[in-house]
Amino acid sequence: MEVSHEVDLRHSECPLFFAWAFDVQRLCEITRLLEPTAELLKISENVSRSWRGLLFSKLEPQLTRKPVLVVAVCGGTNTGKSFVANYLAGTSMSRSVPEAARTLHPVASLPQGMSVTMPVHELFPGFVPFRWSSDSDAIQECDEHRIVWREDETGRQSQRLIILDTPDVDGPLRENWRRAELVRDSADVIVAVLTQQKYNDAAVREFFAAAGAAHKEVLIVFNMLSLPEQQETAIGWLSTFRMETGIEPLAVYMVPWNRSAADSGTLRICDASATRDILRDLSELEIDRIKIRSMKGSLALVLDESVGVPAWLEAIESQSKQWQKIRQTIANEVRVEVSLPPAPREIIWNEIWEWLEPRRSSIDLKVSKVYSSLGRKILWMGRKVGVLKSQEQKQEDFAAIELDALTKAMSDLVDRLDILRTRSTQLHGILNHAFVEVDRSDWYADLERRHKVLPLVSDDYRKFVRSELDRYAKDNPGAIDFIKHLLTAAAVARPVVTIGLFTAGAAGAAMGMGFVHHIGDILVGTATSLAGEGAIGLTASSLKPLLESLFAGWSSERARVLARTLEEVVLGDLLTEIDQRACCGSQSILNEARLLVRSLREASTHSM
Repeated sequence: MEVSHEVDLRHSECPLFFAWAFDVQRLCEITRLLEPTAELLKISENVSRSWRGLLFSKLEPQLTRKPVLVVAVCGGTNTGKSFVANYLAGTSMSRSVPEAARTLHPVASLPQGMSVTMPVHELFPGFVPFRWSSDSDAIQECDEHRIVWREDETGRQSQRLIILDTPDVDGPLRENWRRAELVRDSADVIVAVLTQQKYNDAAVREFFAAAGAAHKEVLIVFNMLSLPEQQETAIGWLSTFRMETGIEPLAVYMVPWNRSAADSGTLRICDASATRDILRDLSELEIDRIKIRSMKGSLALVLDESVGVPAWLEAIESQSKQWQKIRQTIANEVRVEVSLPPAPREIIWNEIWEWLEPRRSSIDLKVSKVYSSLGRKILWMGRKVGVLKSQEQKQEDFAAIELDALTKAMSDLVDRLDILRTRSTQLHGILNHAFVEVDRSDWYADLERRHKVLPLVSDDYRKFVRSELDRYAKDNPGAIDFIKHLLTAAAVARPVVTIGLFTAGAAGAAMGMGFVHHIGDILVGTATSLAGEGAIGLTASSLKPLLESLFAGWSSERARVLARTLEEVVLGDLLTEIDQRACCGSQSILNEARLLVRSLREASTHSM
């Protein structure tokens, strides 16, 4: 049986959190859904840097659990963070070494039994848990974000206190910065370890200023001082640190430089008067007050209009609008006319005939089968004497004309895009790769290859023909019956006329001009009617709107297919990508996210 580790906060020490939990959970879900959108729009990570960790590393995992205080020891390189963390934990959980940037992974000291009630991977979702085996675990190289954890074996650590050692906030390894930020975001109390060299560096200031902005309580430890000589100087450093970070520390401690005492565990961390020890102060912290302050501070920053989720949502909308403008610019200024040849008549007739075939009578089908064969003989004879071309030859001629028109259109398209690329900064960026780093002659070869295998009738057009004819048959049942009747009558009557024409032409003339014209006259008006299409012609006036629609539909669908082919050759998927980005701002979950932000803001304001 699976045991739930969630706590019913309606009966917890902080029922306030329960009021936020559902909206925060949904905001997390929506944010995850929108992350691919932000990535597609190339929204800078800086837009979400200040709030993402607070939302996913603090609010989401901690709102639905019994409140515990997360205390993180943080600082720059060679400040003695591991010494301070070990002092707070009462054991050597993290090896303290003189070399800089040796702590690669955070180390957490948990109260006894907490790993069962609060699984580490749920409490620190940005990390992969690794059970502690020695104080050297934190200095082992590993690519993943690992958190080394152990439970207090003595039972002296408060059940509501977690202590963490962290990597350097300013070291040469950038991944360490990220790990330190994840720990900072999850923490309620920051123990800032500062030295003469590491109290005013830009990276150090930025790291701790972010902690202050989230209303985390801060304890400051000035380490490795020459006391009492540097006591007054350290007060000046403190003033600078407070001014640069906006932090008002809960307490300040001063630790003398004494390596041997630190290694032996006899060095104490006390205030300037040596009357208060950090361990005692930590044990007397008002856990509920600090936890509520920390959670409220995190939520306030997440909801902040200028740096929180609202700013991120605004960036998504703003970027999407920019892509809408790009799409509109291309639509307005990149128009290419293609002088396509008219649709081959037999293509449309063939589609009509395919639809009509199952509706014909048995006698018409039987006779038409015979005369389709005769028709093929007439067409063969016509082709032999040079009057008519085969359907394949006609389609080859049509394809050649169409390809020539497409080639000219592509040249025009490239010229227009090139002009637009030089005029628009945004388009220059997205079109530069396609236009500068490719051999344009490849486009024409690609166009010819694609056009060669392009079917004259698409599946979409075939569906269109059938739907139009079905609709016409439903609205005009009499007309369809009339066509069927004529087909049958024509099948009965055609033997005399057709055979006579065929026999007379074949037997009565030599291969002279007269024969050619005679056969030509017959074939132009009659050859297709051997298969029954003449019957359709008898009702052409009543079918005119339908036929015009079918021919226009083919031209329209052909234009769409060819336009898409041109687009794929020159731009690949670029127009699709532009369209996707332009539509990003219209997603309904953007509005839902704003409503959640408003609801959470009201809930947190009323709870002040």
